[in-house]
Amino acid sequence: MADRAQGRQPEENEDSVACDAALGLVAISDGASTAARPEVWSRLLTESYTAGADPLTPEVLAELRQRWHAAVRDDALPWYAVAKLAEGSAATFLGLRVDGDRYAATGVGDSCLFHLSGERLVSVGPLEDWTQFSRFPALISTSGDLDAAAIWRTEGEAADGDVFVLATDAVAQHLLRSHACDDVVPAVHEHLDSAADFAAYVERERGRGLANDDSTVCVVLT
Repeated sequence: MADRAQGRQPEENEDSVACDAALGLVAISDGASTAARPEVWSRLLTESYTAGADPLTPEVLAELRQRWHAAVRDDALPWYAVAKLAEGSAATFLGLRVDGDRYAATGVGDSCLFHLSGERLVSVGPLEDWTQFSRFPALISTSGDLDAAAIWRTEGEAADGDVFVLATDAVAQHLLRSHACDDVVPAVHEHLDSAADFAAYVERERGRGLANDDSTVCVVLT
């Protein structure tokens, strides 16, 4: 189950989500709002992962960068748009693979994976506390080297009935703040029956401190 809600206008949503249920793969990415065409870059990252590749490896990342440049190139663009594209793009990334009772995840930045067993938070990462979020998360960019220290990886076991929640930064921070206060992660996965249901949840939670930003959640039930 996956859903998105916009923080501004629908056409400004820079988050992407992709999944392949048969392969047990799901990924989310939050395009940096100050970057050039971040929605294209975030989509390339997520679709690469769910196609079975690892976008964090040098070879795959180099190919994705070439595809981004090809996708955004437009000779009819005004000079200022060309200058913006020359600055490149960037995004956070989080990918999850579930295979039977095993799982593995990898990510860069502040999109977070929550592993829940009933109401118990088994683990969360890459960030573990709501105070760790900032305006400057680690990002995967369309140029330069990817710092190996910025790559988060984890793996483990999942029991029947466990829930994995992948959330971009606004929702992830909100869930961690709620957990810090009440020792319970709000059951966001109960509000994904439809886009309207999730949008209503986001609107309600914004009155309780959820940041007015693009909000993407993907849930995997084991």
